[in-house]
Amino acid sequence: MQENFEIRIREIAKLKKGWSFGQGEPFNEEHVEIAALLALRYYKKYALTVSGTPSVDGSINLMFNIGDIFLDVIILPTISEATIKYTHGIGKDKIEELWGTVPINKLDNIMEKFVNLSKEEVKS
Repeated sequence: MQENFEIRIREIAKLKKGWSFGQGEPFNEEHVEIAALLALRYYKKYALTVSGTPSVDGSINLMFNIGDIFLDVIILPTISEATIKYTHGIGKDKIEELWGTVPINKLDNIMEKFVNLSKEEVKS
């Protein structure tokens, strides 16, 4: 059975140039498929809440969260890299850290770090 987030991510492939009020790059099938498969992989492996949204620059933002701890995995148009942003909290007490840009094949390490860090934060 396809998960709702997976269906919504795959819908991104239908967006044409100018999809956001005249702005917005189109998305190719391979880029969208990689994003959908990564979202599904980490959803199944860690039972994380996940959503995916397109960006006008042609990247796809996958947001994973555990409570109020978030990890944005921004799949860049190159498809081979992702920018990682960690956020803990909401509002004025929010902490944001840019973890950098990493090759897609290193995402398992990043997700493991995120899950372990989140478990520690939830305990305290």
